[in-house]
Amino acid sequence: MVRIVEKRLGRPGKNKRKLESRSMTSAQGKRVQAVRVDAQSSSFGEDLLTSFARSVDRARRENKLLFGHRDRVDDDKLD
Repeated sequence: MVRIVEKRLGRPGKNKRKLESRSMTSAQGKRVQAVRVDAQSSSFGEDLLTSFARSVDRARRENKLLFGHRDRVDDDKLD
């Protein structure tokens, strides 16, 4: 008999630590959060993937607010 177990599969070796972030002022004068990724870290790949995923999420949220779509922009709304 087979026993079925339902649970989340995590990536092996994935760390649960938070990335170092700091507040900065952009060229436009707005306060932004910057994330620091250490290139010499043993978890560089995971850290870079996490940072990229945050950037994509932010861009999709901005697109949703500006254009009503998360992943695409209609040409007629660009004017």
